[in-house]
Amino acid sequence: MNAKDAGIAARKYFEETKSLIKFIFETVSVKKEGDNWIVICTVQDLFDEEAKRFRIIVSDEGEIMDVEKIDQSPG
Repeated sequence: MNAKDAGIAARKYFEETKSLIKFIFETVSVKKEGDNWIVICTVQDLFDEEAKRFRIIVSDEGEIMDVEKIDQSPG
């Protein structure tokens, strides 16, 4: 698995598990941490004004290990 594969695995997670039919997915960063990949991404439903930011841990085998919404509130 490489950084591109990790980003694709993160996107597939939202396609397969969320009720979002049309959404914008943007990879902010991907980095290797031990045996896992850390993907920071934004997901925005086409009907929402703001995108939500997530931190997703993807194993080297492509399995989603953890998904965490990152608080973007100012301050």
